[in-house]
Amino acid sequence: MGYFKSRAFNLVYLHAALQAFASHGGEAFAFIYLLKAGIAAPVVLLAIGAMYGSRMLFRLVVLPLALRIGLRRTLIVSILLEAATYPVLSQITGTGPLLLGYLVMWAISSSMYWTTYHSYVALMGDNHARGAQTSAVELIAMLMGIGAPVATGVLLTAFDPLVAFGVVGAAMALSALPVLAGPDPKVARAAEMPSATRREARVILFTDGMRSGSAYTWQIALFLTLGSSFAAFGGAMALSGLAGALAALVLGRAIDLGRGLVAVRIGVGVLAVAALGRVFGWPWPVLAVGANMAAALAWPLYATGFNSRVYTLARQSPCPLRFHIVAEGGWDVGTAVSCLLAAGLLWAGADYTLPLATGVVGCGLVYWALARSFAPAR
Repeated sequence: MGYFKSRAFNLVYLHAALQAFASHGGEAFAFIYLLKAGIAAPVVLLAIGAMYGSRMLFRLVVLPLALRIGLRRTLIVSILLEAATYPVLSQITGTGPLLLGYLVMWAISSSMYWTTYHSYVALMGDNHARGAQTSAVELIAMLMGIGAPVATGVLLTAFDPLVAFGVVGAAMALSALPVLAGPDPKVARAAEMPSATRREARVILFTDGMRSGSAYTWQIALFLTLGSSFAAFGGAMALSGLAGALAALVLGRAIDLGRGLVAVRIGVGVLAVAALGRVFGWPWPVLAVGANMAAALAWPLYATGFNSRVYTLARQSPCPLRFHIVAEGGWDVGTAVSCLLAAGLLWAGADYTLPLATGVVGCGLVYWALARSFAPAR
């Protein structure tokens, strides 16, 4: 099938490009923007943890809504809700009702978006080209990750925050158009998820959540190390790994040739090394930027191996949407635990070394969970 031979999946690429611009240009700046608004780092991490902890409740509406209006329309609704959060973010000046409203909006929109998006990609993709298609998505995201942080950093420095986050919100809203033009996969009215499948989905995503939570701590540590400068932070984030994305294309082909576990080992191993670089390099700007570049190079390798495996498991399950509802719930718990642990350590007076170390532990847990998922296949 190749990378770009499926018309349906080409629309996924278009959506992924615009969504990646919003993610690298908006979400990456969201929590450091809260720091600039005068909110202490432990409080920011506490808010993130609470938001992820609450997403499990809001996700309960995804399945009934998808059964009523269809998976594609549910995804479009969630995209527009995600876009609406950015103008609200731009108006936050401290703790208070506006911050609470933003967190609630983000919890609702993100819980709906990622559940439906991952289900949509799992259904649109081809099992025999899963690795190639997933790695192409990561390549697109990395390319967007070069220009988007620079653009947002410049806009936040030169203009009102509403301008910067308004551009990000517009890009996110436009990403609904390719989905609107695509097919509408059917969601099974009734599908019984085996307990073993539910447990596997929950455990794998929980471990990734433990790893992912440290990324929020890293954004805060990097921003403070670079002198709390939006422009410097944007420049550091823009030094992303095009070489790593190109390597991910090769890795994707290895997955399709039956070397999925090898791809997981490479991706998790490289990301674990980058996580160690964050632990020891965060206090010094040069080393922190270097560790950030290493993580950017490692990310597409990790994401290609991880997402390819998860999408394959979802496609093999009785219902990909139900699979991802369970899986994303595990991710929320893992991320919330990681963020709350980091908040507690910082509140107790620790520096960023121990909170960032949870990323290394998370990588080990991810490999353990994914390796177990390959055991029946072997």
